[in-house]
Amino acid sequence: MFVLLHLSHAQETTHWDHPQMMDLLDSLSEFNHIKFSAYRTATKLRSLQKKLSLDRAKLQMVTDVFDEHGLRGQNDRLIDVNDMIVVLSTLYGRISSDYNDVNTTLATDLCLNWLLNVYDSQRTDMFRLIADPNRLVDQRKLGLLLHDCVQVPRQLGEVAAFGGSNIEPSVRSCFTKAGKDRETIEAVHFLTWVQQEPQSLVWLAVLHRVAASENVQHQVPLKQFL
Repeated sequence: MFVLLHLSHAQETTHWDHPQMMDLLDSLSEFNHIKFSAYRTATKLRSLQKKLSLDRAKLQMVTDVFDEHGLRGQNDRLIDVNDMIVVLSTLYGRISSDYNDVNTTLATDLCLNWLLNVYDSQRTDMFRLIADPNRLVDQRKLGLLLHDCVQVPRQLGEVAAFGGSNIEPSVRSCFTKAGKDRETIEAVHFLTWVQQEPQSLVWLAVLHRVAASENVQHQVPLKQFL
């Protein structure tokens, strides 16, 4: 088992978190004054995304790295931290080839730290990959996906605003939207449902809007969102 512990010389204590991750998480408190929970959560995530250089990772790049390491088309496969380090190192190596200001080692450490905090806070050292080679998803697999999704706002202390940990209503809603008596859905059904901005995932839609609007000037004062 691969264990990550960081020593604080000042406080003479050990932490799961990298010192720079602790600073990064502390910095997110500057967004707590934002009134609307979806916008507040999205703003925190966008800050994390940029500080972890994940805003520079294109979807095709991520897909290629997963393919290279045999992580697509795998159902219920468990991977450990060592595997994740290899995958993240490859991904950040690709990113750094386009952006020479990215420190591959540091970025890998911080991204791994974030993923552990979100999906493996007890450091059990295992992750579950869900992917259907037939591109079909049943209710159980969708539930697993949504359960993983809600861990993101949970880690930021925002999960209550998005329906809490109960993902069953979201699963039913998605399948109902796809059509009566369906046992499986395709990606197009899921994306159509997500575009309606269901409560459990509305923060994700807002995150995309925040990212898209960064270089756009608006006539609406920002203070109305605060």
